[in-house]
Amino acid sequence: MGNEFLQDDEMQEIINDFIVESGELVENAIQDVVEIEQNQNEETINSIFRAVHTIKGTSSFLGFSVLSNLAHKAEDLLGMIRKGEIIIDKEIADTLLEALDMTRTIIEEIKEHGAEKQDTSVILNKLEILSKVEKKMLGEILIEEKIITKKELENVLDKQKEDKSKRLGEIVVEEKLITDKQLDNILSKQKVHKDDQTVRIDVKKLDELMNLVGELVLGRNRLIMVKNMAKRGSSNTKGSIDSLEDVTNYLEVITNEIQLSIMKARLVPMSKLFNKVPRLVRDLCNTFTKDIDLKITGEETELDRSLIELLHDPLTHIIRNSVDHGIETPEERKKKGKPGKGLLSISAYNEGNHVIIDIKDDGKGINLEALKEKVVEKGFMNESELKDLTEKEIMNLVFIPGLSTAKTLSSVSGRGVGMDVVKTNIEKMNGQAYIDSKQGEWTRLSIKLPLTLAIMGALMVEIGKELYAIPLSNVIELVKLKKESIKSVNKNEVLMLRDTIIPIVDVSKVMSIGVNGSAGGYLVICKIGEKIVGVKVGSVIGQEEIVIKPLGEFMGNINGICGATISGDGKVILILDIPAMINSSYMHKIHKKKEEKSEGQALALQQ
Repeated sequence: MGNEFLQDDEMQEIINDFIVESGELVENAIQDVVEIEQNQNEETINSIFRAVHTIKGTSSFLGFSVLSNLAHKAEDLLGMIRKGEIIIDKEIADTLLEALDMTRTIIEEIKEHGAEKQDTSVILNKLEILSKVEKKMLGEILIEEKIITKKELENVLDKQKEDKSKRLGEIVVEEKLITDKQLDNILSKQKVHKDDQTVRIDVKKLDELMNLVGELVLGRNRLIMVKNMAKRGSSNTKGSIDSLEDVTNYLEVITNEIQLSIMKARLVPMSKLFNKVPRLVRDLCNTFTKDIDLKITGEETELDRSLIELLHDPLTHIIRNSVDHGIETPEERKKKGKPGKGLLSISAYNEGNHVIIDIKDDGKGINLEALKEKVVEKGFMNESELKDLTEKEIMNLVFIPGLSTAKTLSSVSGRGVGMDVVKTNIEKMNGQAYIDSKQGEWTRLSIKLPLTLAIMGALMVEIGKELYAIPLSNVIELVKLKKESIKSVNKNEVLMLRDTIIPIVDVSKVMSIGVNGSAGGYLVICKIGEKIVGVKVGSVIGQEEIVIKPLGEFMGNINGICGATISGDGKVILILDIPAMINSSYMHKIHKKKEEKSEGQALALQQ
């Protein structure tokens, strides 16, 4: 019995490895198919062929006949492409993508149920038909282009029968019937792709390791506090203090190195996320009959793996909006004097301890007048209030929940789920999102994210008698507060700082702490996207590196808090969510205005 169980366990382990490996092969193959549709690259075609061949062989060995048969038919078609007998067009690319999607679905079924349940007859038929088509033969294309004659083609095909290892294109070039350059114009230039040298690591192990490092950082903070106490005390000898200081310094160096190493281990290139974008854009272009060039840069920029996964949905939503509502149809673009083909560019780059992702399209841009009309119509603001806002501030009103300027509904956007969802998801990652646009020309949405969510720099402040942490990524300046420097504009407190009016957020009021206002204190000047605000605090303790601890089920009930950390003396310190506070304060004003408007309308009706 023991041996049987061992065999079952071993087989299950092999199947699990097959599921992981095949899943990766399919994802890479999908990206490659999208690429070769635009650029018929020999190395990329070989890469797809090898992936499908591997899946076919392994699935056959494990007894997954449905998957093996599907991979076999796809391999037949890819073999003809490889030999240069078939030129890839949209129909072939669509069918290969459909086959790969089906392959992915079957792999998921094996993972969930241990068996195949899909009916593959339709896609198998499509693959078989395409493998037999004659219209796409390379030889006929060469004849149509009047590069070679029918007789010359017959001679070439006879030579290929003698040496089946040679491709049709190779023989045509060898016979000097066509130049390399002419062949390149048909099959496109060759590129060599270097495979990423990666090690597959269980994410759970990385998470456990990150938690251990987090505890180590807390231990270091506590030891630093003990050292400071010992220095202030008179009962300890100088020797013990020196020893303690040496240990603390050593621990600090080691902790920093471990922290950096673990953070790097969790970082993955943005290509893991960006590689899925070409397929998404391709499908959206087909849906909306649009022609778009996609330009991606900064794929090598690295970000924490957990953030990459969380970023998938917001990025997808932004791209859908750009293709659906942003970039016009070829006909519309030509009428406006633009090139018929639109441009969607996505770039990622490092800025300090942050990663910036820009998504820009050369579409119609944001219609500020339509946006202002919608804001007034929905009762969020009135016209006089809108006059006080800059163009950028008006643009960023698109993030207001429930606001959508889409005139028509589509299957992918414009269904009441607006940009506020994107902004909320980004802010959950301690990130920021802001938008810029020029009407009729372009729109750019920028996302700013920390490298990692687990450990970050923070400014420790005191509000009332409690300590709070403000993420340093939000902080740009500290200002000593004087009562006479605070002014009131529309019943809101502001500070005039170097000819700039800075709105003040009183944390005690936002969080209903009930702290009595005092003449002194500090303003922590924070920049959130395009907004600069001053956060009122009692005193500033200093800067510290903290470990973020999630609050779990309590998070939903606490406004303005994004997590907690533990101080050197073991106390829990809440981390202030500055973007959420600003939004909460702003939305409170908006809802209050809406309520006042509704009450006014009700009274008018009664009268």
